[in-house]
Amino acid sequence: MNLDCRQVWRGWSRSALGALAILVAFGVSEAGAITAWARKYGVSCNVCHAAGYKLTRAGQKFLREGHTMPGTQEKEANLSDYLAITGKIRAWAKPKKVETLATGTETKESRSSFEEHALSLYTGGPLDKGFSYFVEMYLHENEKKNPLENSETNVSDMGDWGRSKLAEAYLQYLKPISGYEDAFWTARIGRIMPWLVHLHGGGARLEYSRPLAFSSTVNTTNPYRMFSRQYGVGAGLGIKDAFVEAGVVNGTGKHENSVEIGTDTHKDIYVSADYSIGDKGSMLGVYYYKGKYPSNWFSGTYLSPDEFNQLGFLGNYTFDFNGTGGALVGSYLIGKNKYDTAAQTGYEQKSKGYYFEAQAHVWGGDLAPYFRWDFFDPDTSFKDNETSGPALGIHWKPMEHGRFVLEGSQTSVKNGTATTAATTKTTSQELTLEIQFMF
Repeated sequence: MNLDCRQVWRGWSRSALGALAILVAFGVSEAGAITAWARKYGVSCNVCHAAGYKLTRAGQKFLREGHTMPGTQEKEANLSDYLAITGKIRAWAKPKKVETLATGTETKESRSSFEEHALSLYTGGPLDKGFSYFVEMYLHENEKKNPLENSETNVSDMGDWGRSKLAEAYLQYLKPISGYEDAFWTARIGRIMPWLVHLHGGGARLEYSRPLAFSSTVNTTNPYRMFSRQYGVGAGLGIKDAFVEAGVVNGTGKHENSVEIGTDTHKDIYVSADYSIGDKGSMLGVYYYKGKYPSNWFSGTYLSPDEFNQLGFLGNYTFDFNGTGGALVGSYLIGKNKYDTAAQTGYEQKSKGYYFEAQAHVWGGDLAPYFRWDFFDPDTSFKDNETSGPALGIHWKPMEHGRFVLEGSQTSVKNGTATTAATTKTTSQELTLEIQFMF
């Protein structure tokens, strides 16, 4: 039996908002962040974070310089200063409606669930003689799969279709440049992000969800997206408020080890630059990525590898007026994928994506409502294939090291292609309550 999207949406909205209102009534404490570093340096997490998760200027500097603070001991023997445990619990509802444009006929579907989404370890900090490290490891992550819809024959040992995942793990070296104040060069090697995504809201974020521009792929066989972690090496230069990094990585997404197959030895390159403005966390940045992916190995549609690039402009303005603050955050990305098909040699597929987000930081940053508008177009040469829609949420810090995020979103997309007009329009809604705790 299909359920009415609006009824499910309204029911979950009232239940989740009511639960959050009850929790807020019991009071709000000081905001916190990754616990190991707060323990190690004996400072409030508000030194590095605004509204609990968004990085301040001090937090940006701490991240760039290998999760170390200047003037402190290089190495500690206490494991508690290096290790933090994080859990995420979610309750969600996802109504979806597919409309046949010619007839106006609608097909509705609704799903909802409770889930222990993830249990992960964060560890990092100084080693000695300029070396430091960082690791983010998911001991468990729910993949939302089941045996009736997915082709995998094996499930996890616990039968929950979860997976373990190494998100990041790298060794970093930093050396100050003698004769220059607040200048250094650094290098990272391991599983890294091709850009310091935390600086602009992709990580260390208030929101439950990431923007479409960060999380969407252009082609079904090329898993590249802006938010990714890859095996490789990067080198950076920091001078006061400016930081530039360039690097070489294996490839993209879940198939990044394809460079180990046959004669495909191609490596991708990236360059990113950021400039910090003021102490609150305002920034401007630019990002460029150039790669080649063997899409022809995975689909008969592609007769050659997919040569692609992406250019992104990013920024945020963070403010605080007499204890009431907020932030305006946004990004604009353009890309080009070039490949051969049976119909055309050297086809160029151009993509575009952007988002804009407004945040309010109240009660000392412990409560942060936000609104975001998303847009992503995987091929700008034809219409009726764009995905867009709003997200509205509230981020609340009820304890020193934890948060509640309630977010509702809606996206719409038509199924048009380069050769055929759209026949359907899909409207997807999602309401999610995420509870995160750390130690």
